[in-house]
Amino acid sequence: MTQPQPHRILYVGGSFGGMASIREFIRLFKEAEVPSTKQIEIFLIEPRAGFINLLGIPRAVIDVDFARKTYMNAEKYNINFSSVETSFPDVKEKILNAKCNEKLPENLKIHFIQGKCVSFVDDHTVDYQLEGDQATKVLKFDYCVFATGRRRKWPFDPVALTEDQYADEMKKSKAQVDAAQTITVIGGGALGIEIAGEVKETYPEKNVVLVHPHPFVPPEIYASKNFKDKLADGLESSGVELIFNTRIEKELENGDLITTDGRTLKSDLNMWCNYHKNNIEPLLPVFQDSIELDRSEVIVDNRLLMKDHKNIFCVGDVINARIIKTCGGAWHQGEHVAKSLFNILVKDKEEYDCIDIDNWPKGMTIVVGTHICITQWNNIDDGKIVFNDPLTLKYYQDYGCTEQRERLNIDH
Repeated sequence: MTQPQPHRILYVGGSFGGMASIREFIRLFKEAEVPSTKQIEIFLIEPRAGFINLLGIPRAVIDVDFARKTYMNAEKYNINFSSVETSFPDVKEKILNAKCNEKLPENLKIHFIQGKCVSFVDDHTVDYQLEGDQATKVLKFDYCVFATGRRRKWPFDPVALTEDQYADEMKKSKAQVDAAQTITVIGGGALGIEIAGEVKETYPEKNVVLVHPHPFVPPEIYASKNFKDKLADGLESSGVELIFNTRIEKELENGDLITTDGRTLKSDLNMWCNYHKNNIEPLLPVFQDSIELDRSEVIVDNRLLMKDHKNIFCVGDVINARIIKTCGGAWHQGEHVAKSLFNILVKDKEEYDCIDIDNWPKGMTIVVGTHICITQWNNIDDGKIVFNDPLTLKYYQDYGCTEQRERLNIDH
């Protein structure tokens, strides 16, 4: 008798949304009241041989030892990968020979591909390449979870593929900060605020300037008045100089900045936190009708399904939901998708674990160094905020690295 073909789930991107979804699917599969006999294969395409806790980037760029703590190697995932496809033999050996404390059922196979998704061919096919190899390969799938995140300026979007490469990049970043007396952070979003706070706390003798085009921080449309006011107070009390209502036109070779109104801001090192772009290129041009091209965002419904497609889910920064984009938000979206996939593929029920986009919590936390933490619970009226909540401060002492390892079942 011919064995039925396994159902294939493709994950494109193994950061917060992707890894949370894979972990949740494993949990549901293992803890099902009636053990499933369905054959499931999960394929993860991810350029890095690990997971970077991007929450910790503000400190990682000036602390190499801490940077290593934020990099969680794939061989410590405690997943018995059925196969590893990579151009780097040492990576393959480490992952396949890793000791795992969590055994997978025989009918659940997980495959790791260290590479990038080049393009979608259609609803069930992608072309991909291994890192360091220009040859294009083809992968077929039944369902896909697209969780590619976004790009930023270096060093906030490291190009490293391994922990050692990542540490080398952060060492270079730290050396630049060490050599500068005046450091200018351009952009007053969460990243810019936290970068400025970390640098000033670590180097109190240096001049740290935050330049922002608006009269308040952060620019997030769901940030409340109380939240903005408290963040500005926190930055100023920490010694960060704030320059609002100012846009930068040009950076000179010596680091000085020319503003759009003709002023010159003296600077030795500029940290650009005002740029990001979603990684949607693999979806183009095949799925361009399902994307808001001017915003580089994928149009999704409350099932997190891409517009006009019934088997491609999207989570995290790439979706067009008008919500506050956070690592935690991507995590929860990934879990929702895992539950939907479990219902469809294992329980044979087309039941989706939907999200309520209209009522998605308007909450976020931003820290200014290690001693100032402002959390917005909601933005009703002037906004309900909490200042220096002890549990949140404790969480951000290592930017959630300890908790992320526990939630992902990653060895310390």
